Amino acid sequence: MKADQLLYHYCSTQTGLAILQSRTLRLSALSAANDSMEGRVLGRVFAQLLSKTGLPPDVVDVASVIVEGYPDSTEGFAFCLSEKGDTLSQWRAYGANGAGISIGFSAEFFGKNFGQVNFGAQFFELKKIEYGEDELRRWLQPFADEVAEKFAKYGSFVRLGDRITRGQALSALADSTTDVQGIFKSANSDTADILSQLLKSLAPLHFRIYETKPLSFNEECEWRLVRYRHRVSLPEVEYFADENAIKPFISCLIADPAREAIREVVLGPKHSSNPNWVRGFLASVGLPHVMVKHSAIESYR
Repeated sequence: MKADQLLYHYCSTQTGLAILQSRTLRLSALSAANDSMEGRVLGRVFAQLLSKTGLPPDVVDVASVIVEGYPDSTEGFAFCLSEKGDTLSQWRAYGANGAGISIGFSAEFFGKNFGQVNFGAQFFELKKIEYGEDELRRWLQPFADEVAEKFAKYGSFVRLGDRITRGQALSALADSTTDVQGIFKSANSDTADILSQLLKSLAPLHFRIYETKPLSFNEECEWRLVRYRHRVSLPEVEYFADENAIKPFISCLIADPAREAIREVVLGPKHSSNPNWVRGFLASVGLPHVMVKHSAIESYR
């Protein structure tokens, strides 16, 4: 990360005004994203790598089902950002077709701890998205090799339970009350503890499933503020409704100690506000330091 790097959130003018006025970010559920593969690429690639390590096929099945089941048992809540604050494709997709704004935030401030204000490193992680399976394989390969080295000596110590299909196992794992010992069958009583060790060894992947996207999204240059929550009702999870569904989100307040996290507002190429109006608005909500500029894209109408 570069010093003083800004990361931009594209949105409609109405949403942008609400964010700036309340200084509240909304971390949205990633399972509601348009990308159907959100959170699922890692599990698929990990299964492919593990199958080539020499680990017994039954153990590979169990380990891959566990990792592939992470997106169904854990929700990722994220506020999405881009390294680029004035990109045509981003305006089209997220900035009200160019009529919205992008808000520039200090990446450095996201990594600080501001105490009990629901903002900062204590409450979320700032993650840079990696694109494409090549990069994913590069950092997953050593992990797969380590798992294989640790558990290959135990042979086929675990398998899917009797008459339990892969799909049924994934559905069962999505239920946080499910006892995994009922899904997987240990070879004997001595190997039940080894299964517990396997679960523990795989756990670090649980919190990396939302750090990768298909290569076709790479022009977004995306970063995310992410919180992970198990799919249960929690006091901090709120809900809103659009035309089609009820969706969960988590609010995040940029309180006074962190107000300088907001650094810049870029008006979209089709945005019509007088920049002086916007500066006046920012001063009225305690953000007089925020720079305002118009998109450099002149030909987009």
